[in-house]
Amino acid sequence: MPFDVQVEMVHSVPGLEQAVLLRPAYAVEYDYAPPTQLRPSLESKIVEKPVLAGQINGTSGYEEAAGQGSSPGSTPFRNSGDNNLSLSRGMTVTSEFSSMTW
Repeated sequence: MPFDVQVEMVHSVPGLEQAVLLRPAYAVEYDYAPPTQLRPSLESKIVEKPVLAGQINGTSGYEEAAGQGSSPGSTPFRNSGDNNLSLSRGMTVTSEFSSMTW
């Protein structure tokens, strides 16, 4: 948002008409992959091969974003035919790993 618009907005608040803003605020905008564009394995339905995890999937918590890494990390094993490891989205939350047996 342009600095002059920010100043105008602050000045519109009762009691802040004379407020002085020293520098503009900024916003961080993130792109994300909508869940409808992902397979249960977190592989992209749109582009062949990419496996997505974390904040690109619209995850807002660091723990949840980190936990999602377990699913794409296991994808090469699933695709190799040598390992039957398969984690559901619900099992890729870090708190669930404490009760898992391998």
